[in-house]
Amino acid sequence: MKTLIQSLLLIVVALISTDSLAHKMKAAFSIILFNERTNNLEAVHRFYLHDAEEAVWEMFDSNADIIGSEETQQKFADYVIKNFELKDQAGNPISLDTVGYQNDGGYFWVYQETPQPKGLTKLHIKQQALQDIWSQQFNVVNVEGLDKVYSLNFTSRDEWQSITLPEDRH
Repeated sequence: MKTLIQSLLLIVVALISTDSLAHKMKAAFSIILFNERTNNLEAVHRFYLHDAEEAVWEMFDSNADIIGSEETQQKFADYVIKNFELKDQAGNPISLDTVGYQNDGGYFWVYQETPQPKGLTKLHIKQQALQDIWSQQFNVVNVEGLDKVYSLNFTSRDEWQSITLPEDRH
């Protein structure tokens, strides 16, 4: 019985410890979608709302309110857009239009799109959002709508990463 109680106590302590560490890692996720239906290149960025909240306090003002203030949401979306870039195979910037942003389900979302560039054979990607605030910030970018999903991981040491697009993507 003593062993059972010790085992249960150990499990409870482990669960409490795991829960307290559950959101220590700073991470954000983006999807670049080659949308076959619209023929657009779409980018969706997802940040934990808690991270976005801490970031706006650090970047803008300790009273900034990303949940209730449209102005703060706009400023954060602008910041995300400024720190995400795409270029074609020749190094020419691919300009994305802002579609919108929102708080939803514990995340802050930013949406962008542009018509798919003609003759695109290689895509250069830079995603540095929040890495100027937290050196441990980890950004994952998935490129979808091609022959497979391409996944790129960005740390604060990374700038540009590239994928070569499949020749038969249309």
